Amino acid sequence: MTDVLLGTTLPQFTDDPDRFVEGAQRAEALGLDSVWLFDHLWPLSGGKERPIIECWTALGYLAAETSSIRIGTLVTRSSLRHPAVVAKMAATIGEIAPGRVTITIGSGDEMSRDENEAYGIPYYAEDDRVGQLVSTVRCVRECLHEDLVTFEDDYVSLRELPPSPQPDPVPKLWVGGRSDDVLEVAGTVADGWNGWGGGSERFAEDAATVVGYAGPRPIELSWGGLVMLGRDDDAAATKMGERNPKAWIVGGPATVADRLRRFVDGGARHLIVTLPDPWRDGVYELLAEEVKPRLA
Repeated sequence: MTDVLLGTTLPQFTDDPDRFVEGAQRAEALGLDSVWLFDHLWPLSGGKERPIIECWTALGYLAAETSSIRIGTLVTRSSLRHPAVVAKMAATIGEIAPGRVTITIGSGDEMSRDENEAYGIPYYAEDDRVGQLVSTVRCVRECLHEDLVTFEDDYVSLRELPPSPQPDPVPKLWVGGRSDDVLEVAGTVADGWNGWGGGSERFAEDAATVVGYAGPRPIELSWGGLVMLGRDDDAAATKMGERNPKAWIVGGPATVADRLRRFVDGGARHLIVTLPDPWRDGVYELLAEEVKPRLA
């Protein structure tokens, strides 16, 4: 069996850039496999005034401030930027951090509408949201892999565009989401798929669908979600406070590892956890030294 990779999202909703960068460097030093950034212009919870570090500018900085850990987006919102620009940003960071960059593309959902409209960015609803996501994935793929790109559909028009830079290896392209069309484009076009949240049974079903579309083509399957990790189950439960535990994996290292293993049994080979307090109480250390070995 392929080794299970374990990564974490970074403390991005902060006005302390040192905490953010130190999080990536600590994760790397401890032997975690990847660090990830959300792509929002304001946080979806806690109020619009809450501070947030922007995804892609921060990703470029992390590329220079780390040396071995994989870095990526979970997810790049397909509607926030033109796909040819997204591909150029990914290729640029791929030149700085060769072989370490993964761009995961997703559409967002209805909760993203206000954010787009506040910044004057079109928001795609219902069928158009999925159609625009599929278009973005296909266009980014071509811009990363072709020497000259001509691309035309209902959302994008490119004529003989010469992409640059052209890093070797090319950044990995994943797709995030669970609709039928998203699972199909993940399996047929992308290098990987991410299923965010939800239970292990649903993950296994969706992962099998993606693999079915991929056929013999290799594809990296990943799960991401919320984890409250404590030194033991009681400590983790205390840290939960008033949060709804249904959306979380909660427990000490053994309990968290057991819950994560269910996603591995369903096909996941890369697990990405969001920790609400990674800078406190040695949480990264617990994840790397107590949870990760139990997944081996």
